[in-house]
Amino acid sequence: MKRLISVALVALFLASGLAFAGQKGKICVATKEKSPKAAVSELAAQAPYFLIFDERGNLVETIDNPFKGKNEAGKLLLGFLVEKGVTAIIGRDYCGDIIGMLKKKGITAYNFDGSAAEAAAKVAEGQVPEALKENALVANHKAAVANHAAREVKIIAVAADGETPEASVSALALGARFFLIFNKAGKLIDKLANPAKSAENPGIAIADLLAGHGTSLVVAEGFGTKFIEYMNGKGIKAFSFKGSAGEAIKMVLQSK
Repeated sequence: MKRLISVALVALFLASGLAFAGQKGKICVATKEKSPKAAVSELAAQAPYFLIFDERGNLVETIDNPFKGKNEAGKLLLGFLVEKGVTAIIGRDYCGDIIGMLKKKGITAYNFDGSAAEAAAKVAEGQVPEALKENALVANHKAAVANHAAREVKIIAVAADGETPEASVSALALGARFFLIFNKAGKLIDKLANPAKSAENPGIAIADLLAGHGTSLVVAEGFGTKFIEYMNGKGIKAFSFKGSAGEAIKMVLQSK
C-alpha cells in the first residue's frame, strides 16, 4: 500500500512539472501596449512593444521595439531575441521566411489571438501549436498588411501660387508661394507659407518643413535636381503636374 502511495505521489509530482517541461528559455510576446493585458500584435516584428516572460509565463521585462518602422525588421529582430535568451516568440502574423530563420536560431514562433499574459501562459504550458509553415499565414498576413496600410495617412503637398485648391500649381517647387497640404482623401488640411525667401539653403529648409508634416509626395510643375535629392533623403517623392492644385490632387489619387 505504501509503495502504491509513493508511486502515486511521484506521478503527481511529475505531472505538476510537465506543464513547463516543453518550454526552456524566455518567451517574447509582441504587443500593442506596455501591459500583460495588452493584445498580441498583428505584425510581430513591427509591434510597438515586446514583453519578455520567463519559461513559466512570468513577466520579467518590457521593451519598446527598436525595429518598428524599419525595413527587414524581422531579420533585425533575430539577434535581439538571441541576446535576450528568447526561445519562443508570440505574434499574430509573420512575414516571408522569418519563421524558418527563427527556427535556425532555436526560436519557435507561435500564433495567438488574445492577451500577452494569456499567450505566454499557454505557450509555457505547451497548449499552443507552433507556427510551422509560412504559407499557412499568407491570407492572414495580407489582411494584416492591408489594415496596417489603411491606418497610415498619406500626406500630399502641392506647391501652389495661392492658398486654395483653385490656385495654379507652381512652375518650380522652390518658387511656390504656398504648399497646400492634403490628406489621402484629398481634403485640404493645412497651408504653409514657403520659407525659401528667408532660408540660407531653401531646398533643405523646405524638405525639412514638409517632412515634419508627414509629407510623402510633393506636386509641382518642375523640380530642381538638388531639391529632389533632398526630398528623396526624407522619403518624399516628386510628382510633376500642370494645372490647378485641386486637379493635381485628383490626378494623384487616381494614379497608381
